[in-house]
Amino acid sequence: MLLACVVAVLLAATLWPEQQPERMALTDLSGERIATLRVERGDRLAIELQRSDAGWQLRYPKDAAAEDRRVQQLLAIAQAPVRDHFPAGPDPARYGLQHPQAVLQLDGLRLLFGDRDPAQELRYVQVGGEIRVIDDVYFNLLTLPAQHFARD
Repeated sequence: MLLACVVAVLLAATLWPEQQPERMALTDLSGERIATLRVERGDRLAIELQRSDAGWQLRYPKDAAAEDRRVQQLLAIAQAPVRDHFPAGPDPARYGLQHPQAVLQLDGLRLLFGDRDPAQELRYVQVGGEIRVIDDVYFNLLTLPAQHFARD
């Protein structure tokens, strides 16, 4: 009987699911609190969106009401799960960050999107003095034209 209890305890300890560490998000910003959103591509402003009492408004390249659910997709980038992170270091060109592919500005925070990791379909993003690695699908949202976000 004692042996059966010991085996049961060992088996439970072996098979018990381990607590997964909480994943780091790309930023500490919450989508509900972000008031302005800008996308730059090639050193040029491509999209500017602003939250108002009436909802999200496209401010650049034209003034128009924005489709909220599409803007929410862009806001989700702020909470993208980080796969890896490390200090930016002295060589931003190594990760394609000397001339970023795109810049996402969420209120005052600038996120620089660099090269794609060819082996894993991940993207390098500089946040302050750190490089964070996220799924490349988030970068694809930054390549959409402004018309995609305008309400039809």
